[in-house]
Amino acid sequence: MENTKICVAGIGAVGGLLASMLGKTHGDELTLIARANRAQLLRRNGLILHSEFYGEVHTKAHQICEKATEIGVQDFIFICVKNYSLAEMAEMLRPAVDAHTVIIPVMNGVEAGDRLREVFPEAIVCDAVIYTISGANPDGSVTQSGQYTHLFIGSKVQDERHQSGARAAWELFAGTGFDCRFAANINQEIWQKFILNCAFNTITARHRTTTGVIRCDESLKADLRALLTEAYQAGTAEGIEVPDDFVDQKYDYVIHRQPPDGTSSMKRDVDAKRPIELDAFTGTVLRLAEKHGIDVPVTRQYHEVLAQMVSEY
Repeated sequence: MENTKICVAGIGAVGGLLASMLGKTHGDELTLIARANRAQLLRRNGLILHSEFYGEVHTKAHQICEKATEIGVQDFIFICVKNYSLAEMAEMLRPAVDAHTVIIPVMNGVEAGDRLREVFPEAIVCDAVIYTISGANPDGSVTQSGQYTHLFIGSKVQDERHQSGARAAWELFAGTGFDCRFAANINQEIWQKFILNCAFNTITARHRTTTGVIRCDESLKADLRALLTEAYQAGTAEGIEVPDDFVDQKYDYVIHRQPPDGTSSMKRDVDAKRPIELDAFTGTVLRLAEKHGIDVPVTRQYHEVLAQMVSEY
């Protein structure tokens, strides 16, 4: 497709990573939407990715804006914000969306695509999940750590229009060297990460701790398994196809294979006294537990304690 208009909205850890890679082959077609301070840094320095996996990547975008009123209707929009900012971002993006626009939220949780389909019923809203360790730096650059980063793109909606839109979004990364994979069953991919996040992000944030501490504390190990189990039960009640031994797999990964200094973005947000995606993780499990009549006592306890912690900032 020639003269394709591609937008990345939210240029933080994930948005900056995706924009940097898309800029390698689509820089002349790429628009970034960022908050004022970050937009200024990006205009001055360009897109800079320091990556253990991809190396040093320096690219530029066609334009960098703070509002969607400046960019016109887009062909593809990648939304990379925290869940608590999604409603605000969606409203701001209205001028950039019409019936042909393909929207790809690359966010935590399992509900972002569903929420956007309600806001933009005329558009093609896909679903995605990313596995990466990345962080935004004060100078506007992004640092990616570790020997992996991969993005799954698909659509929960199984009609031809949405599946074709998801494939077109996936194809944007051809030639960039970025590990992007089309997922026919994207819901399964999203839920597998979600279940792990509901346990690991929650426990590291609540105790402001790391993997190494968890694996040496029997009570934290028990909580880890319980949080995994309760999120898994919510998924299976929703009809999500997750392997029977999934809880054992992820428990084993955290306890035996994850680096001892491993932690989560939610823990870093608590440390910095920033808002956290509590509703997107434990909040979702609690809603599904009520819907399906499931008892999730450990999730409920962690949700209440974390909510209190955040209220006391």
